[in-house]
Amino acid sequence: MTATFAVLSNNFMYSASAVFALAMLAYAAEWALTRERKTSAAAVAVRTAVPVGAGAPVPDSSPAVEAPADDRGDRFGRIGVALSILATLLLGAAVLCRGLAAERVPWSNLYEFTTTGAFVIAVVYLAFLPRLRIRWLGLPITAFILLVVMVALILLYTPVSGLIPALRSYWLIIHVSAAALATGVFSVGAFASVLQLVKARGERRAVSSGAPLGGILSRLPSAEAIDRVAYRLHAFAFPVWTFALICGAIWAERAWGRFWGWDPKETWMFITWVVFAAYLHARSTAGWRNKVSWISLAGYACLLFNLIGVNILFSGLHSYSGI
Repeated sequence: MTATFAVLSNNFMYSASAVFALAMLAYAAEWALTRERKTSAAAVAVRTAVPVGAGAPVPDSSPAVEAPADDRGDRFGRIGVALSILATLLLGAAVLCRGLAAERVPWSNLYEFTTTGAFVIAVVYLAFLPRLRIRWLGLPITAFILLVVMVALILLYTPVSGLIPALRSYWLIIHVSAAALATGVFSVGAFASVLQLVKARGERRAVSSGAPLGGILSRLPSAEAIDRVAYRLHAFAFPVWTFALICGAIWAERAWGRFWGWDPKETWMFITWVVFAAYLHARSTAGWRNKVSWISLAGYACLLFNLIGVNILFSGLHSYSGI
């Protein structure tokens, strides 16, 4: 039975990868067709603005492409959301089957945490989608999840095994689930921060040149709106990360007889906490509000280094990544 669940987990994982790839293509089509609509609208404005005779506009005899492009773009966006939901369900089934195969929570090595983290990122995106209206994040999110899952399958895959003694505790469920949730929300927030920086730069160039934004940048909300989304995501994730940090200290006392020992994993988790705390503080400080996206990305870089770099480059009490 264990072998059957292990095979099912792998099959679900590959299926999820394929569907995420289709979702990514659907979101890419939405961006491309919306760009076509924007370009067509600008062309129509130019044509109808040319005076003829006593101020009559030149009639536009070209085929109307604005509305169809917009309709097609929205349709592909909704297809992307539907495929994202299906892919997330498949990925969740893969994680569940992995746990059933191992007869434990599937978070004991880097492969399992990475695939679980990818699932959490997808769930976070879909959960915040209706409230924050972040479908514009669909393309980078699905591309990133696809990359993470493929790297996990190709480079990080570890056969099903039992738990080492230090991990046989209910704190594994509490600590790692909180860390995974925070990681998922921070990941979505990081993509929002990247797009905020790109959009803000485009807006500055548009102001200096006097030309309106075009292409993909015109598809995005304003830099200020993106910044609000990024802030809300980080403000949600930070206390969850803080909770994971505290739970880890309590678990360390139970397992190793001390709350803190400056183990590399502990140290980088704390560094990550400090950087995100600096982001939230700077975000609420006058004069810094529109300059803090780089700090959030520095925090996310620390988080990724804690997840991957520490496991590869350092040895310590947390050296059980399986690679």
